[in-house]
Amino acid sequence: MYIPKNTPPARHRMSAKQRAKQTKVGIMLAMLVILICAAWAMWQADREPKESTSAEQLLQHDLGELWLWSDDQMKSSSEGAQWSIRWNVTGKEGAMEELTQQMFSKEPGKASSILVQNQNEGKTVTGVIPSYGGQISISLTQIDSNGEQLMVILETKPTEMTKKNKLLQVTAEVSAQIARISPAFTTSMKVQGYTKNSQAIERLVRLTDAKAVDHYEDKGTTSDMFYTRMLHSAITVENGKTANLQIALHKETNSDQTALTIGVPVITGEYSANATESP
Repeated sequence: MYIPKNTPPARHRMSAKQRAKQTKVGIMLAMLVILICAAWAMWQADREPKESTSAEQLLQHDLGELWLWSDDQMKSSSEGAQWSIRWNVTGKEGAMEELTQQMFSKEPGKASSILVQNQNEGKTVTGVIPSYGGQISISLTQIDSNGEQLMVILETKPTEMTKKNKLLQVTAEVSAQIARISPAFTTSMKVQGYTKNSQAIERLVRLTDAKAVDHYEDKGTTSDMFYTRMLHSAITVENGKTANLQIALHKETNSDQTALTIGVPVITGEYSANATESP
């Protein structure tokens, strides 16, 4: 009896049309995978902007947003308000001296007036730099095993008009000089002026789509803390929540005017528009 040997099944070659169809399906699947990966990456970037954004980029973005928001709420607009930008810097030993020499070196034809004083057990150097349109102060706040902790503050003059592009340019220059000493710095900012609107806080909340985090009232001062996704910087406050916007209204008894102060991520210093912040 004849038993045929096991033979593999015959392979049928695909036609050119079938091969083209299979290739097309493969390309479409590959494109779908690429689109899914790109969408996921964009979602992650939007979800965690702080991790992929430098301190200088955060400052430029948030300062631009704060300028727009305060412009309609101040009697003198954003240009006539007083601005205070703060850098907290961790640098190596000698960072204070090096940064002071950088900041206050005389520019050709532009003199700087420097006043040196001791304050808060740390050395503070303060100087008016005409090209910056305001005052710069550098304070040595702490010396530890990590090096020197510095606080740099730029304050504009409320009696002079400040242009948005100029303020952005100056803060970028200061950040660049600090980055030469140490890239490890964080920033905050504050704008102050008299408000023309008694509902300034409510208007700003609607404008920023902010969510309430904390509320405080005392002796003519109302202060509210919020979180908004429209800002890139943020901190964790005492109640464990995340905040990046603080708005305060202060009724001044000597002038019967209401001072508006807006801070990102929080307000540092006084709430009065007449007060000068001290480091």
